[in-house]
Amino acid sequence: MNEHLDELREFWDDFAEDYEQIQQESSFPIAEDLTAFLISEKIFPCQTFLDLAGGTGRYLSSFQQQVENYTLVDISEQMLHYAKNKAAENVLLIKQSQEAFLTQSNTRFDVVFSAMNPALKTSRDLTALQRISRNWCLLFRTIQEEDTLFSPYEATNPDLLLNQQYKTFLQAEKIPYKIKQFSYKKSEEVNREFFQAYFEDDFPAAELAMMIEKTFGDTPQKNNESRLTFELIYFQVPKAYNESVL
Repeated sequence: MNEHLDELREFWDDFAEDYEQIQQESSFPIAEDLTAFLISEKIFPCQTFLDLAGGTGRYLSSFQQQVENYTLVDISEQMLHYAKNKAAENVLLIKQSQEAFLTQSNTRFDVVFSAMNPALKTSRDLTALQRISRNWCLLFRTIQEEDTLFSPYEATNPDLLLNQQYKTFLQAEKIPYKIKQFSYKKSEEVNREFFQAYFEDDFPAAELAMMIEKTFGDTPQKNNESRLTFELIYFQVPKAYNESVL
């Protein structure tokens, strides 16, 4: 188990710089839009807030203004390094694995939030998440990520289906929930050379040549339309469950 956690830490430490760059280059105002929605639902402002597997603090800059005491937990020291650069004085950063934090923490939060969390997969994980929430649980993921040029040749990311697993669990537990989707579109020109370089390690040369011909024909570049959809699942911890853990 410790070996697995060490490998996990090493992976995210190594990926932290690239991950932060990807987030910074994103043109979609999802953090701002999500913040505005949580205000409209009167989930924000709140006293205590947990950002579980918060990474480099993708939502930190927008969220922390609405929170009295903000706790961000992540397994990666390098991820937390980038989060620290965005954190105000009301933010506490904790380096710990999700399992250890959920098992050992005696603190409960008004709002528990987790976005794009690769370690949140089972009903046991969701039950543990509820245990440390005093009121709201927010589960946020990408559910659609596709474009017109590249997606036809790529396998679907199984993590896009995790929100459906969460819903199945909540339905089985008879826990009412709501959803809110945020969709964004982008258009950009892609040339043949970039397309070829992108796929050259994934397909044999002859097959890739046919893909390029099918996609571009006689044109040097094509317009690539991409669509990205995020989905928020939000629910209040059942009162009976809440009382049972007091």
